[in-house]
Amino acid sequence: MARARVSAAKLYAVLDREFRALRPPACEACRIPLPYWHEAPDEVSANWSFGTPVACEHGCHVIMAELLAKLWTAYEVDVPQVSKRLS
Repeated sequence: MARARVSAAKLYAVLDREFRALRPPACEACRIPLPYWHEAPDEVSANWSFGTPVACEHGCHVIMAELLAKLWTAYEVDVPQVSKRLS
C-alpha cells in the first residue's frame, strides 16, 4: 500500500486528532510531539518521526509509540524545501 504524502503540518493534525481520541481522560498535560522529516533509511521505512515523549503515569507515551507504529505505514512527509540565500 502506498503511503499518502502530506506536509508535516497535516501529519501533525492527524497525529494530534488520533492522540486526543486515545489519550486517557485522567491526563490533560500530554501533547503529541511535532513530527519531523528525515531521510528514510530504506525503501520500506517512513521518512518521518517525532521526538521522544515524556514518560506519563497514565501511559500516554505508550499510546504515542503505538500511533507512530500505526501511522508510519500510512503517511510520508513531503521533503522540506531548502531556500537558497543570495550572496
